[in-house]
Amino acid sequence: MDFVVTQNGIIPQDEMNVRQFNTGHPVYEVIRVVDGIALFLEDHYERLLSSLQIRGLQFEMEFSEFKQNITELTKINQKQNGNVKFILTSIGKINHWFFSYIAHSYPTSNDYQKGVTTGLLIAERENPNAKVIQNTIRERVDQLIKDEKLYEALLVDRNGMITEGSRSNVFFVKGNRFYTAPASKVLVGVTRQKVLECLDELNFTIIEEAVSTSGLGAIDAVFLTGTSPKVLPVNRIDTFHFSAKNTFVEQLIDRYDLMVETYLKERRL
Repeated sequence: MDFVVTQNGIIPQDEMNVRQFNTGHPVYEVIRVVDGIALFLEDHYERLLSSLQIRGLQFEMEFSEFKQNITELTKINQKQNGNVKFILTSIGKINHWFFSYIAHSYPTSNDYQKGVTTGLLIAERENPNAKVIQNTIRERVDQLIKDEKLYEALLVDRNGMITEGSRSNVFFVKGNRFYTAPASKVLVGVTRQKVLECLDELNFTIIEEAVSTSGLGAIDAVFLTGTSPKVLPVNRIDTFHFSAKNTFVEQLIDRYDLMVETYLKERRL
């Protein structure tokens, strides 16, 4: 039996009333736990605060308490690896929140070697910078992924520009230049920010500019970034095919993996 951590203490997950979190647009955050360590937790906490500020919600939990709640969750469930989800919603003037482990689907080694398939969906988030549950878009995304047997759906705005994935950020490579939609147009993922830091360390040119659907034919490589996929090559967007083997992307993957290992090592000390 799985347990969740709530503002009222620890309770069995099957006793959790999740329906109250389906009203309005709850704010959430997903954190990957590796060997009992919440990866890049400081960055996730800061993004959560930003999402709450955009939504005008008050939140009085300090970082130390936020971290302790995740530690408690890992101990009570005896799970050292997986994805932890934090959700907060406001009913009246009262905040309701909980931490829980959620089902995850990490890419296989074959996915990293050969890349994954994606499709395009015309859709725009209401508040791109806030990590808020938007059920209408999620339903359309889930249907497209199911119908087309895709790994991910890429969102396209009214101007035909590819902004982000439904659960990820997306990067495009042309020569040795890396393109990704500007921060104002997307949910600024923690992995996205870490990838930008890695690209800067590798001295690659970064252009924060969305790529149009009509410009896909000129792209050399594509990859997704996110909590579960990390840095994951894409081999197809609709009818456009790309090689999953790109020297520059492979350098980035190595640098990102090193960043993760360094973070975990420092917190094991």
